[in-house]
Amino acid sequence: MNIGAKLLSEAEGIAGDLVEWRRYFHQFPELGMEEHMTANKIEGLLSSMPGMEVIKGFALSTCVMGRIGGDLPGGALAFRAETDAVEVREDTGLPFSSYDERVSHVQGHDAHMASLLGAAALLSDHRDSLEHPVVFIFQPADEGKGGSRYLLDAGLREKFGIEKMLCVHWVPYLPYGQVFTNKGGVTAFTNKLHIGITGQGGHGGTPYLTSDPLYLSAMIQITLQSILIREVSPQKTAVLSFGRIEAAEVYNVIAREVNMWGTLRTTDRDTNRFLKRRIEDVVRAMAHIAHLSASVEYTLDYGQVVNDDKLVSDIFESGVALIGSEGMCLLKEPLLVGEDFCYFAERIPSCMMFLGTGMEYGLYHARYDIPENLLPFASAWGAYLALAL
Repeated sequence: MNIGAKLLSEAEGIAGDLVEWRRYFHQFPELGMEEHMTANKIEGLLSSMPGMEVIKGFALSTCVMGRIGGDLPGGALAFRAETDAVEVREDTGLPFSSYDERVSHVQGHDAHMASLLGAAALLSDHRDSLEHPVVFIFQPADEGKGGSRYLLDAGLREKFGIEKMLCVHWVPYLPYGQVFTNKGGVTAFTNKLHIGITGQGGHGGTPYLTSDPLYLSAMIQITLQSILIREVSPQKTAVLSFGRIEAAEVYNVIAREVNMWGTLRTTDRDTNRFLKRRIEDVVRAMAHIAHLSASVEYTLDYGQVVNDDKLVSDIFESGVALIGSEGMCLLKEPLLVGEDFCYFAERIPSCMMFLGTGMEYGLYHARYDIPENLLPFASAWGAYLALAL
């Protein structure tokens, strides 16, 4: 039996553990920088694996890392999984739903952690076959807090001799069980923006005595969407969405202040820069005409994850040998997701891969779930790449 088939068989043998781990993480989600239960669980599991060196608290108190073959020559291959959850109320009805109504793993980080732990367990059993060190990074604060930068700034690459970085993101928009990646950019430039509008509020029965910031916020949304279809080439990809708008809390009061939060995503750096400037110009101009004041602030700016060409080639060569050309697929265009893995890719030759789950609900949907029968494959995939690359 070749090593790939052997790893797949062994991964099926620990499927029960993988499901148990995933369900624990799912039931007890924690926000970025607060992942204490999660970190303790990961630390305990890694510590039980023969040959595993466990490092807790590197750069961030809730960061947990494992290393196998630390005394082997050559540079290390590192895998990264995210540990934080998001502020979305889960509505799956699962018996292991989040215990915290405010927080959930509706972006698949529970599966990422469980499958990386599975890969670590498999490699622990095959540690005598390793030719280079392997580092498992369970990274806190992925969701909008840039946790990867803390690790890199603390000397992650240099301290652990990391020469290559890999990560796998589970994605419901792609066909079940297929692995996708490509050379170059695979995610979007992502910006979080806040628009604040202030002016004269008043009673809902006398709108003519107000400047009505809420009305202007609606006009701003419509106008900004027109920019995307009239000032950006249709050959470019750009998305602007507002997910949170706050105004007065009383039904018959016209607010004096409105706050809008949204996200701008593009797959082209020049388009991203153009739209950021254009949004600011348009919002301020519209506010001036309406006798209001407005501000635009960008509080998050994730770059694009750019895969290393040679690493992608090596992964395709190794991957096709295991799952065939139908299972190893080219990503036709970047996904419009923001990823702080971009910071790793800026400093270390990296490859971000996407595992298709083909589920009904998309990422961050209150009913998002993952197919647990993919956990063994994802674990074997990571362990296989560590041995094959």
